[in-house]
Amino acid sequence: MVLKYILPVIFVFLLYIYGWIYWYFKFYKRKIYARNIISFHKVSKYPEFGGTTNLLFQFENYLKFLKENGFKTTTIDDFLKSKEERKILIFFDDAYENVYRYAFPIMKKYSFTGVLSPVAGYIGKRNVWDAKTGKFKHMDLGMLKEMGDYGFEIISHSFSHKDLRKLNSEKLDLEIFVSKEILEKSLKRKIEYFLYPYGLTNERVKRKVKSAGYKGAFTSYADKEKFDPYEIPRNTLYIIDGNITLKTLLFKKPLFLFGHFDMKGRVTNWFGRFSPVIKL
Repeated sequence: MVLKYILPVIFVFLLYIYGWIYWYFKFYKRKIYARNIISFHKVSKYPEFGGTTNLLFQFENYLKFLKENGFKTTTIDDFLKSKEERKILIFFDDAYENVYRYAFPIMKKYSFTGVLSPVAGYIGKRNVWDAKTGKFKHMDLGMLKEMGDYGFEIISHSFSHKDLRKLNSEKLDLEIFVSKEILEKSLKRKIEYFLYPYGLTNERVKRKVKSAGYKGAFTSYADKEKFDPYEIPRNTLYIIDGNITLKTLLFKKPLFLFGHFDMKGRVTNWFGRFSPVIKL
């Protein structure tokens, strides 16, 4: 009777160990992991069903940790050129209104700037493109301009947040070219980088992004050894994370925990790719 309960536990444990060993040789040994780039989606006083919200106290703890450990935010251009270990990029994917309301004041408190990636067709609107229940409002132009004037960079996150790999050439132009034009015209600033919806891309999409005049593009987790400016990996922090996650991802140690958190992020991101096809 006891064996009936122990065997599943042993199986899960062995499966986890196998996954960690696979991660070690597939990614760690080949140095396939993100630099000091972290991303958030929403910041709020309250949790939400999807799990992509970071609680207010949780978010401030992250910034306090970064400040106390000498990390400094910078521009994308400077970050990509620099080899300084304590420079960092902080992304806010989708540019939600709650980021303006809750995260922005704390970012100013700690003298940090970040990167906003609005969905050009949903500025000031609710995220009806998302599969999750509970729709959230995106920043309006006034909010984006205010944060941009403070020092935040703004990049394109497409026009309607679709899986770009599945679009024909005409629709791809809307997501990549037109989104850039809309943001540049509305915000009166150059839009030089792109963020792939769901982190999903392929060579055809990357060629389009490059031809649109973007200097580079960001994805989710790394899967190749050679640096590709049109597929720059990042780490994403979710409500289940904490300072131990951030510390481990930044310093890449202890190795066992780094493997655990990097694997967790990759698995979470893999499931996230089903958002375009699952509409609740």
